[in-house]
Amino acid sequence: MNVIYKLKEICPAVPVILFAAALIWAGREAAQECAKAAALCISTLIPSLYAFTAASKLLIETDTYKLLGRPFSLFSRFVLRMPEEFFPVFVISQLAGYPIGAALISGLIESGRLTKSQAEEFLCFCIAPGPAYIMAISSIAAPDCKGAWISVMLAVTGTNLLTALISAPFRSVPEKFAEKIRPRLSAEDITGAARSAAESMTMICGMVLIMAALMGIFSKAGLLSGISVLISRMTVIHPAQAYPFVRSFFEISNLSGVFGDPTKLLPLAAAMLCFGGLCVHMQIKAVCKGFSPIRALLLRIPCAIAAFLICQNLIPKFYTVSVIAVSAPVSEEIKFSDFSPMLSIILLIMTILILSQKNIAKPEKM
Repeated sequence: MNVIYKLKEICPAVPVILFAAALIWAGREAAQECAKAAALCISTLIPSLYAFTAASKLLIETDTYKLLGRPFSLFSRFVLRMPEEFFPVFVISQLAGYPIGAALISGLIESGRLTKSQAEEFLCFCIAPGPAYIMAISSIAAPDCKGAWISVMLAVTGTNLLTALISAPFRSVPEKFAEKIRPRLSAEDITGAARSAAESMTMICGMVLIMAALMGIFSKAGLLSGISVLISRMTVIHPAQAYPFVRSFFEISNLSGVFGDPTKLLPLAAAMLCFGGLCVHMQIKAVCKGFSPIRALLLRIPCAIAAFLICQNLIPKFYTVSVIAVSAPVSEEIKFSDFSPMLSIILLIMTILILSQKNIAKPEKM
């Protein structure tokens, strides 16, 4: 019995010891992967997620999200069967990035506004990469098609909406929110949101760097290449084209290395973006407080399949129209008629955020 008890004490330390030994063995590869991941965090993840994270937390802390949910009360309560005050959280989770939805739900359950069972159920359709990252990946996968991101965005968001609709009949219709809404805003709220967003980004980037070190170990061991070759033999995909998708299974930011036929890449990219990758799952697990994310994470597999099928059906419409628009003679009517106004709205928001950051940076340089 003493031997068994000692083994139980030692077993948790074995993975840590093995990880440390593997880092020594693959130190150069791990350092290279961490350098790439750090550059990616600075150039892509922080600019695309930090502002959304701060704004999302500010909406929750000031109770503004309750006000935003009022116009959608009937749709939220009778169609999706979720509390009207949760509908803005659902929308924000589709726009702000992977762990933001889980972080917001954690805040609601800590304040007593959601039960544990509600949190676990609602998280199932509150996991999404956000439009900024979808646009970046789509522009890499289909550089000649400006509207390719729309099919990927509709596939990922549509899958979450479909999940909410399918599960709605199993929920009771919530009562109308009767509390009087009094939104508030103070300097403490703004600084608190900025500090909370910085903490979230530190956690996210830290998890990305840890996964990058693990990727360096896998790379030297030949594991990633071996899986890519195995997938190539089972499908018609070349090993070099499968390699970025294998890496993105562990860390979704590696999806930026995809190349090949856009009509085949975009559905696969939509599936991987919907799934999220193991690093994203670890981030979600880290921010979930008071409830378990296992149910939502397991549901990501069928959701990824659904996103693949939806994107595959949407590709002919958006990809073909966009290519025709690019190859046609330049005119104002052709240039803007084929695209949704949502693209212009999102680009406008991103431009305002970038300009505001520049204005803040100028006094600091002086």
